[in-house]
Amino acid sequence: MKNIKVLWSIIILLLVIVLGVGYQFVTGSVLTAKDGRTAIVLTKGERNFVLTEMRGLLSHMQQLISAAADKDIDRTIKIAKLLTEDSKGETQVSIIAKTPLAFKKLSTNIHTQFGELYADAVTKRDTDHSLKQVSIIMQNCIACHGAYQLVESDK
Repeated sequence: MKNIKVLWSIIILLLVIVLGVGYQFVTGSVLTAKDGRTAIVLTKGERNFVLTEMRGLLSHMQQLISAAADKDIDRTIKIAKLLTEDSKGETQVSIIAKTPLAFKKLSTNIHTQFGELYADAVTKRDTDHSLKQVSIIMQNCIACHGAYQLVESDK
């Protein structure tokens, strides 16, 4: 009888831990910002990591737009490949744990679209198509930046 109580206690404790981790995964570490957006709370290093990655992606997006506008498909493909590689980036579990589920979905969608951009550039070899894809990706960027901001934790 005593063993069953201990077993049930362990099961309940594990269930509470799993529910807590699941809740954290869905909600993330967030606040409501003064401007109404969702503020994702990160350490200084995590915030700098994300912002550096975004600036790199934005820089490559500008280069791709320039190449596609010049109808240079080979350069478009080269830059699309860089975007795909950059968007895979270094995974930081601590950052993933702090972002809400909706942010994770938007981020995953954008990174998937970079892969599609590269694959289509290689197979279709159509710079106009690549520009249309960039426009769609940018809509997701705008939606994300309109909904979220990254803030440093006070710790």
